[in-house]
Amino acid sequence: MCDKMISMNILIVGAGPAGVVSALAIKKNHPDYNVLVLEHLNEPLKKVLATGNGKCNLGNAKLDWKRFSHYDFVSKHISDYSFEGYREYLNSLNIRTKLIDNLLYPISESAITVREALLLEAERLGIKFKLAESINSYEFKDNFYEVKTDKSSYKVDKIIFSTGSKSSPQLGSDGSIYSLLVKHGYKITELKPGLSPIHTIEKTRVLEGIRVKANVVLLKNCKKIHKESGEVLFKDSGLSGIVIFNMMTEISRNGNGEYKILIDLLPEFEVKDLENLHKNQTNEEFLKGFVHPKMLKYFLENHYEKEPIKYLKALPFTYKSSYGFEFSHVTVGGVSLTEIKDNFESRKEPGIYFLGEVLDIDGPCGGYNLAWIFHVARNFNF
Repeated sequence: MCDKMISMNILIVGAGPAGVVSALAIKKNHPDYNVLVLEHLNEPLKKVLATGNGKCNLGNAKLDWKRFSHYDFVSKHISDYSFEGYREYLNSLNIRTKLIDNLLYPISESAITVREALLLEAERLGIKFKLAESINSYEFKDNFYEVKTDKSSYKVDKIIFSTGSKSSPQLGSDGSIYSLLVKHGYKITELKPGLSPIHTIEKTRVLEGIRVKANVVLLKNCKKIHKESGEVLFKDSGLSGIVIFNMMTEISRNGNGEYKILIDLLPEFEVKDLENLHKNQTNEEFLKGFVHPKMLKYFLENHYEKEPIKYLKALPFTYKSSYGFEFSHVTVGGVSLTEIKDNFESRKEPGIYFLGEVLDIDGPCGGYNLAWIFHVARNFNF
């Protein structure tokens, strides 16, 4: 083992964006450090390939940090954030970017190019990867952490946990790391799916495939707690689309209760304008001028045509359940922020750090979560 004053051995558990980008930062700041990234899948950065429907939404020119959970903690780390600075950083990695409706994408519109750029830089810096290998235990002993995996063992000075959380387990984030962390006494706040479609009590099969641009309001126990505009996609047993994903996060954050979603199908029309247009028409004739034939059928089946304007402006759906972690993009919950210092180091175990979605921090759709992870990880230092 090398002299600790000269070199250190760093183990990063999880080869997602937080793990790989923090590895780049550590190696750039400390070229003499030995940095090893451990990944239980057989390839790194697999989840990146699925972001932005394969196009990799890297950020947002209109990012509102207050939309993150635990903004009081997040705010401590964003004073030096700038959107142009972020783009310059990506450019330094040969990730060329462009804006589409304020959303930041690689010019290639391919997540593959992002992954390849990150791995090429890791190779250039001499960062090592161990794939298809899972951590089983770690113990502080003789001034080092002894780490045992299902294939080997390591002695390291510091460990960074960047395993992701429980969302999209098919892409590597299966939540298995939490059982190990609980053994070490860490508090894990309840894990719930965020950014996912929802099942509704109302039957929506007749509406399957319809997309609408709408204003959407979320009610908890009849009280409005969130509103947002965006596209809603109707599924055979519920609702989807970015605005619904964000509603699911709000539901997970706000705990038990009765949740209603009200969809304004005609946000560009005021009620008084619709009342004027409705004159001298039957309800069904009026609806035919505004809605998809499938939506008209839905109105008729539920007798909403009796008050067409009311339901055009506030079509109600009752939350039943999420689609589960398999279909969620982020997890609400994780390692409690009370367990870490502002530099992401454990309060319990010196030399243990947590980065990325493994923590109880999450943001909405639209490049928020990757922007946060890249920002924190690229500035990470001991």
